[in-house]
Amino acid sequence: MCEVPRCQASNVSVRDFIEGNQRNMSTMYIYERKLPEPRPRLARRLGSFAQPSKGPVITQHGDFAIIENEWCPQLSKIKSDTCVSYAPNEVRISHTEAGHLAPDVVLVPTGLPGPNVKITCRYLIIRDFGVDWRHVKLATRSEQFLKDWLTRFETDTSLFFRIVGYSDCVGIERNNLHLRKGRARNVFKLLGPSARKRVISVIAAPPGTFLTDNSAIQGRANNRSVVIEFFMNGSQTL
Repeated sequence: MCEVPRCQASNVSVRDFIEGNQRNMSTMYIYERKLPEPRPRLARRLGSFAQPSKGPVITQHGDFAIIENEWCPQLSKIKSDTCVSYAPNEVRISHTEAGHLAPDVVLVPTGLPGPNVKITCRYLIIRDFGVDWRHVKLATRSEQFLKDWLTRFETDTSLFFRIVGYSDCVGIERNNLHLRKGRARNVFKLLGPSARKRVISVIAAPPGTFLTDNSAIQGRANNRSVVIEFFMNGSQTL
C-alpha cells in the first residue's frame, strides 16, 4: 500500500517498472516512492490509475474502509501507540489451525457497492497468523476461497499486485518488522510464476500502523495478516 500522499506511475512503462522490481526481488522488500506525473502516452495506458487525486472518498465495507484518494484506493489503516498484552491462551490458540478467526481469508470489497459503480481494486486479506509466526497455516492455504483467487491471479494477466505484511502491536518493533516482512514474503511465495511477475512491491506496513485496533483478541488476530492489493492496468471492473 502506498504510504505517500499520492503514488503515481513514472515515465517508464508499467512492465518496465515491474521487471525492474523483479530484478531486486531477491530481497523481496521493496519500498515505493512518490513519482512524477505520467506523460500523456503512459496516462492513456494506465487509464484511471494515472488521473490526479480529486480528494478522499471513504466507503465502508464490513469491518474495513476504503479511502479512494490514490491511483489505487487503499484500505483504511489506524496508527496507534496503545497496546494490550495477550490474554491467557491467546498465543496457544493462535498456533492452532483453527486460530481465532473464521474464515482466515476475506475479500474487501466483496462486491459492487452500488449500481453503476466500478471496482478497480480489491484486497485479499490473509489473516490470523500465529503469534510470532511468519508462515501461512495449512488450514489457511487449504481454504477453497484462497485457492480460487490464487488461480485467478495466475491466469488473469491483466492483474497487478502489491503485498503488504502486518503484525499486532505486542513485542518490540524490530521483531514485529521482521514478522511483517516475513509474512509478506511467504504470501508472495503462494503466487504462481505468472502472478509473481506482476507483483509491483512486497513490503511491510510502517511501524505503529494496523488494520484494526489491538484492544481485543480478534483485533490482534486480524492485524496478524497480509493484504494482497490487486488492480487492473486500466479502468475495467474487477
